[in-house]
Amino acid sequence: MKLEEAKKLYDNEWIAFRKNENGENPDGEVLFHNKNRKAFDKELLELRPKDVYITFAGPVVPEGYTIFTRLWF
Repeated sequence: MKLEEAKKLYDNEWIAFRKNENGENPDGEVLFHNKNRKAFDKELLELRPKDVYITFAGPVVPEGYTIFTRLWF
């Protein structure tokens, strides 16, 4: 399964993905997924998978919110 397919299938969920190749849209397998971040983290700590890519399949910033950054020089 391609990473982008997994993100569409598990929309707005945390995904533990094991890549079989490199690149922008690598092929691989979903090891586990969960909408709840705490439950996802608990499973991650219990299973302790190796060489896993962790991603959130949804917007980084919820709709209606804005990120403000200030650079200090």
